[in-house]
Amino acid sequence: MRDIKGNIMGDFADEAGHDLGCALVAPKSIALIGVSGDAKKLSARPLQFCQQHGFAGKIYIVNPRRDEVLGIKAYPSVSAIPEKIDHAYILLGTELVEAALDDCIAAGVQIVSVLADGFAEAGSEGQARQARLVEKANAAKLMLIGPNSMGVVNTNNGFVCTTNAAFKIDDLPRGRLAVLSHSGSLIGTLVSRGQARNIGFAALVSLGNEAQVCVGRLGLTLVDDEDIDGFVLFLETMRNPQIFAEFAQAAKRLGKPVVAYMLGKSTDGQALSVSHTGAMTGEAAAVRAFLAQHSVAEVRQFDALFEAPALLMKKSQLGSRPRRATVVTTTGGGGAMLVDQLSLRGVELTGLSPASKAFFTLQNIPSGSGKLVDVTLAGAQYDIMKKAITQLINDPETGIVVVAIGSSAQFNPELAVKPIIDAVAENPAAAPVAAFPLPVAVTSMTMLEAAGIPCFGSVESCADSIGLLLCDDVETDQDDHGDERHIGTKADDHLAIGQQLETMISTAKIGDAGGLLNEVDGCRLFAALGIEGPRHLFLPAGDDAAFKASAMVAETGLEFPLVAKLVSADLPHKSDYGAVVLSIESEAALEAAIAEMQRAVKIHAPKAHIDGVLVQEMALGLGEALVGLRHDNLVGPVITVGAGGIFAEIYQDVTIRPAPVSIATAHKMIAEVKGFAALRGYRGKPKGDLDALARLITNLSRLAGSDRIAEAEINPVLVRSDGVLMLDALVRIGPKNGAGGDTI
Repeated sequence: MRDIKGNIMGDFADEAGHDLGCALVAPKSIALIGVSGDAKKLSARPLQFCQQHGFAGKIYIVNPRRDEVLGIKAYPSVSAIPEKIDHAYILLGTELVEAALDDCIAAGVQIVSVLADGFAEAGSEGQARQARLVEKANAAKLMLIGPNSMGVVNTNNGFVCTTNAAFKIDDLPRGRLAVLSHSGSLIGTLVSRGQARNIGFAALVSLGNEAQVCVGRLGLTLVDDEDIDGFVLFLETMRNPQIFAEFAQAAKRLGKPVVAYMLGKSTDGQALSVSHTGAMTGEAAAVRAFLAQHSVAEVRQFDALFEAPALLMKKSQLGSRPRRATVVTTTGGGGAMLVDQLSLRGVELTGLSPASKAFFTLQNIPSGSGKLVDVTLAGAQYDIMKKAITQLINDPETGIVVVAIGSSAQFNPELAVKPIIDAVAENPAAAPVAAFPLPVAVTSMTMLEAAGIPCFGSVESCADSIGLLLCDDVETDQDDHGDERHIGTKADDHLAIGQQLETMISTAKIGDAGGLLNEVDGCRLFAALGIEGPRHLFLPAGDDAAFKASAMVAETGLEFPLVAKLVSADLPHKSDYGAVVLSIESEAALEAAIAEMQRAVKIHAPKAHIDGVLVQEMALGLGEALVGLRHDNLVGPVITVGAGGIFAEIYQDVTIRPAPVSIATAHKMIAEVKGFAALRGYRGKPKGDLDALARLITNLSRLAGSDRIAEAEINPVLVRSDGVLMLDALVRIGPKNGAGGDTI
């Protein structure tokens, strides 16, 4: 590996100057601790694979019970080895790992990978065992990979230090993609599937439990490597999102695409959530929004993990071309299928431009009609297909050309793909080209990929990847002064919100464990952010609350109709308990409503503590919205915008972003909610004040700066022709000094 900058690890960089990235994937010396003398056993594989694939570095065996293992001298400990070790792989059982790590620390090893299981995934005892490993690794300033790591592989130098049986293959294809995977078995799966297409990888790392070093940190360690053009991530969770974001941004700056397949999106966080927002946007949606925010291409098709990167590397080739696709085919059905899948993913499709239409007519090339360029069986002729592709890729109205190839791809590869390859080779600066052979056509696909033409084995993978290529670059949140991402979260803003919040927490008698604010306190918090509700009055609880409410309404000048609510932190959704009454038209009706609410709550929630009665003027508007913020367990604060009231849960019509957000991003979120169509003046309907809604979204997102806010939701927000109003508020306070990620 060339030019790997390990200095991003800070204290983890080697003082002797040997690069940390090289120690990870291109070590000069390795120690295999616990290699079995039985060549059939798992622990013998790393030695066998390194020998088989020609690793040029020095290999040392550590086995205190043997003088020799599989023909190689064995040492009793790492400390006994006569030179410094860059990378050690501990292949011992769980109970022996800690002592082996101590030995590595004493010997000054830079990177240690651990195979054994039985750690954090194995209950409290295993968690304590893993915590000790991390504590020792941090103190020694070494990088710990695993536990549960199946090893590290570099196909370019033969460092195949893994227990994964898939690497027994003789012809291990080389490539320019780095794989970072929580699953050790999946690195072998990717290699196996890639080999069938002659798609190789540069480096593969199995992170296992990710106890100390996270995906983002490993990505940063490798991102400057000149032998790596992109990254493939197989993720089971997300740890240390801040470091992950740094890695993703660094990769984007260098033009190295990051493609991720995410599993293990737990729903446990949703069960802890009491707001509509939490119920609708669990970890899956939050992680998806986080990945998109940082320009990481999330794929749903597994094969797209190794198919999409080659296409995404063509992003710069698009240049100023329109973000749309032109589908060319010799088989109408196959081409129509591709058009259908692209359309479902929101890809703009175009047929022939006027200039290309004139060219096709002049050359007597069939073109079909509409948005599919069907050259029919005439495209089986070399000259016709080459002319068609050449014209399209040189047309400035073309974004990307996608060729759906028929049966000839399987039975006559030269005829099927040669004109495509030659057209691209002769016009390297033209529009990018991708191919989708409909039959199983390994030879054709290998030829296309060798020529630098991205190729796809399924229509879904092809459509997903093209959609990712053509999508707009994710917005960078900036305020009007250009301060990136930190809109409304400056130090003085944090201080003001923090002071207001701590006062409310103290008044509400919420302890360090957290809990709900009642609606009145929640409204006060939102008011501090510039978010207002209707005119109202609050009456503390008492036997004569109904009588006092009637008197205060007359005194304060509130106008009927009114809304009355019982205020209680124990009733987050008041309508479920009969604790809210709408359309109250008189003082007598108000008294009756309060009495009825008190009776209903005694029946449905007898243990609820009632703080008082909130009386509001009943406001009318053009529509309702939901705006909510929560701290996601995996990626931190996220903000959700959707249709308001019960429709938020019924239709799941929501959009989500990492918080805080700018006004520009708030407007994009509003545009993504289908339920807001009427508020945009659909079919002559009056327009809602969406500018005011965007300001409310941005202001509420400022709560992302508080580590005490677990959830904050306004549902509904009433959208009017001039302004917006907060009609219902929910705020949940999280535990004080909540736990953060332990990984680095």
